[in-house]
Amino acid sequence: MTKGNQKKPTAGANRQQTAAEHLFEFEKVPFSKGTNKPKTTDEELNSRYAKGGFRIVTEQARYPLAGILGMLEEEIENDDGKKELRYKLDPEYQRRHRWSVERKSRLIESFLINVPVPPVFLYERDLARFEVMDGRQRLTALSEFYADKFALCGLQHWPELDGRTYSQLPSKIRDGIDRRYISSIILLKETAADEEQSTALKKMVFERLNSGGVKLASQETRNAVYNGPLNQLCIELSANENFRRMWRIPLDPKSEEKNVDEEIDEEEQPLDDSTKVGMQMFEKMEDVELVLRFFAYRKINDFKAGLNKISEFLDYFIAIGNKFPPEGLTEYRSMFDNTVDFVWKVLGNEAFTILEHSKQRPTKIVYDPLMFAASSPKVVPHRDRLIAHEGVLKEKLKEMYKVQHDLFAGRRTNFSDTQDRNKCMSEAFASAIAMTQ
Repeated sequence: MTKGNQKKPTAGANRQQTAAEHLFEFEKVPFSKGTNKPKTTDEELNSRYAKGGFRIVTEQARYPLAGILGMLEEEIENDDGKKELRYKLDPEYQRRHRWSVERKSRLIESFLINVPVPPVFLYERDLARFEVMDGRQRLTALSEFYADKFALCGLQHWPELDGRTYSQLPSKIRDGIDRRYISSIILLKETAADEEQSTALKKMVFERLNSGGVKLASQETRNAVYNGPLNQLCIELSANENFRRMWRIPLDPKSEEKNVDEEIDEEEQPLDDSTKVGMQMFEKMEDVELVLRFFAYRKINDFKAGLNKISEFLDYFIAIGNKFPPEGLTEYRSMFDNTVDFVWKVLGNEAFTILEHSKQRPTKIVYDPLMFAASSPKVVPHRDRLIAHEGVLKEKLKEMYKVQHDLFAGRRTNFSDTQDRNKCMSEAFASAIAMTQ
């Protein structure tokens, strides 16, 4: 299709691809939440409350700081006779950015001068076996301090202690810290009747615990409460080097840890392969979310809210996707890696930009339909030819973006807009394929 005869996408049946032509069999599952429920009467509500429906059961505990290191290293046998930690700091809950030594030191100073420290929250995953829902950074800092893994620095009220590890502190100061406690609130196992209710409970509590302070990104919360095979696959695939290059994420992010307490103005950052914006994406797990988004977007036809409620869409999809069969996730792995490899070879690090000028940044509005089209059965057989004539696809995309500038500007997120973008992108690919034959 040339620039002169491109048209605005039409409504109706032509807007969508054949409903399931691109889906694997395991993906063809119902995708409806059934939200139309009959109105509940006051009598029913009173009865539910009296029966204790969805009421959280908790208990409290206090842990001496001097025992934290041993507590986190304690191992017990599981039902299979294998050793496991009684208290899991749980990598699934782990936020990618870690506290600086200065922030860890301030926590120690808070205990030293007896400033109140918020309690940690634990979830009883099984009888007398716990995972840390909130407070991982505090517990990690304490265990590392008692293991002499860092020296204090940046103290405000005790600067004389800067440069000292725990074992190097004066004896009275060590004794003073050792007699402090950290409080905990434990959500007991009997709160949830089954695995589904347990997931719903953890999601609700985790979000509310983190409603203050540094707000968790959607994928950080999702990572904590919807961990499973698909979630782990998305984490693994997010390390794809070409994927990181196209999103300006450092290839070795952990060697470039930054302080993310400051908000970053994306417009002021230089465009390179390791921008601060890309680092912030990594720290907030947005790269993992982008992988999940690629898989979920394949079901966008079933989600009539379009991108207006994308977080809800991704939550619901990952809950279903974690139950996909292992062979299905193998298909997903191959599809993602092959699609990223193809897109990188044919479009390079400009792949997810609008291609209008060199300083354009990658955007999700481009990423969604481009990856969708690039992985479609109508494009996959022609990938080698498009790579061999890489300039053709790029020119067709430039033409399309120029004509459909408003559609790809990022402000149109309704269901019909997603379908229109899919159609435009698919037509650009089809036009490029036709020109390479």
